[in-house]
Amino acid sequence: MSYKIEDFIPLNNKEKIKKVNFESKSGKVTNIYLDYENHKSFKQLILGKQKNKTGRYQVDNEDVINKNFIKLHTEYIKTDSWFERLIPTKWILALSLLSDLQFLRRARIKYAEKRYDYLSLLDSKNDLSDLKLRRDIDEAINKFVDFLNGSHEKILAGLDENLVKLNESMPEKLFSEFSPQVKVLSKAVHDIEKELFLNRMEFKFIQVLYDSIEVINELRDSCTCEYNTKKSNNKLLRKRKGLFEYKQTKFIVEKQLKFLNIRLNKLRLEKLILIFRKRTITSQFKFELDKFYKNYSVSKEVQQDIYSELSNWKKIIRDKFKDQNQTEKKFLFSFIKSETELLKKYVVSNVHDYHKLILTGEIKYGNKNEFLSLRKHYKKQIVPVVKQAEQWMENNFKNLDINFEWFLKGSFKLSSLNMIYVKILKAINLGKKNIFISDFLHLLTSKDYEMLFETIKKINKFYPDISFIVLHSKTFTINDLNKNNKIYWLKNEELIKTSTKEFFEKNLVKICKNELGESNVFAFYKETENLIDIENRLWNVNTKKFNDSGFIFINPLEVSTEFIENNSVPINVKIIKSNKYHDKNMHFAITRNKTKIYFYSKDKNFERETETVLYFEERSISSVI
Repeated sequence: MSYKIEDFIPLNNKEKIKKVNFESKSGKVTNIYLDYENHKSFKQLILGKQKNKTGRYQVDNEDVINKNFIKLHTEYIKTDSWFERLIPTKWILALSLLSDLQFLRRARIKYAEKRYDYLSLLDSKNDLSDLKLRRDIDEAINKFVDFLNGSHEKILAGLDENLVKLNESMPEKLFSEFSPQVKVLSKAVHDIEKELFLNRMEFKFIQVLYDSIEVINELRDSCTCEYNTKKSNNKLLRKRKGLFEYKQTKFIVEKQLKFLNIRLNKLRLEKLILIFRKRTITSQFKFELDKFYKNYSVSKEVQQDIYSELSNWKKIIRDKFKDQNQTEKKFLFSFIKSETELLKKYVVSNVHDYHKLILTGEIKYGNKNEFLSLRKHYKKQIVPVVKQAEQWMENNFKNLDINFEWFLKGSFKLSSLNMIYVKILKAINLGKKNIFISDFLHLLTSKDYEMLFETIKKINKFYPDISFIVLHSKTFTINDLNKNNKIYWLKNEELIKTSTKEFFEKNLVKICKNELGESNVFAFYKETENLIDIENRLWNVNTKKFNDSGFIFINPLEVSTEFIENNSVPINVKIIKSNKYHDKNMHFAITRNKTKIYFYSKDKNFERETETVLYFEERSISSVI
């Protein structure tokens, strides 16, 4: 789920949109039709700049706290400026990707992993027995780290689950009569409190894990082979003393310590962000609370009771972490210690077994040429972080079938479509899951429009968690006008969702006035009570009341190209080419009386200048004037 807005009533009574129920789903395109004058109001809402009097507002399953929260989750794409066109595309995309801390960490881990694997390979000097030893130790340390990570995650998961339930129930208990902002902000403050405690526990765990792995490089004295070789009377053995050095763990351990350092730095940064957010949201929460107290003249006694309950809420969170401390201490200083001892014994035993192979002369060396090829392969795998960003972008272009090659190195972009692509890719790079396209699609050529929506389909395929929200002020920019599709529009100052068929039925008079001109408007003359003359055809309509003469509006989505027996009227038309609608299933024709009509047909293809028959039913009539 992306956007989910339930019974949202803006706090500001001057807003033209008085109530909103809105939902956009991941991997889908959501269409919204609004008059231009209502665009600004909806934009304020969708970007989190409107506060709600009632209702709930969620983005990516989280309650919206403020507009900065929306910025992290939503990309609002509007028409580009001349200045934006001057910024090289490569800079925009590379910097946005490197701004994604998750990608940056993954890239650093990959670089460190390949670099230390290469150094370890060189250090083995084509000794296959030594190389096998290194791989065994590396695998053992990886299993050790994965096992402890999994065990600690289970401990934190149980605690986190309990606190999540607490933080969801307390706002309803304390602030059921308060404004929605107070409930949302109170939960946000205590969620951050919980996250800070979890961050502290995770940080301590990684520090202990760091020390446990670092000690593996200090086991030199655990195997006496190196010392005995140096003191041996055997000159040949003394010459080979370098083979008995305890060195196989060096690069393997350094690699793991590098990974843990990256995790520690991540937690340090997260802690700073959480502290900053806590200050901001606490201040915002106090402001909303004081405003409510003032507006509703809440007594000092009630205020004191609420303050006590809030203090108690924080105390419950702290107490739960204190109760967990004993389990955490056992895990950190008993369980990890015992697991570390097992790992140390395994490493020492394997190193000693390798020394036995040296003494018995059973060491195996690889083919020199194969070693050189392997070394080249390992070195090639070492890709710097910036280069990884470039490779990721190039792969993304191929997956989405976007050709940026011709202007990636250029300083400006000639095509508006290219600017849209850049902004979409920038949003993907920054991890934003909601892409909002403002009302500018009517400025694109028909070809660019088709290319854009083909790309959106591919994005939904490769990134199924991304949703697109498209704002329209013209019906011809809606990409799929199938009558059963859903669309949002404003009815009596309330944003509602209906089928496209119903949308056209309720808004056809306005659509004809603003977009279609005289199309789909047919003159009629009344013959009897329910018998009218239209296009020199008599039509018996039982469900409508008619004046002696006037006009009827025909819904283009309720016109049939197949014969209908009951109460339908056949109209002969000639197909005319029109590129007005981007949905190619919307066709344009003219009757023998020169009346123009748009009609929707997905089942048939119509050639230009050919004649066909359309059938109107009673439900085809949207309005009579």
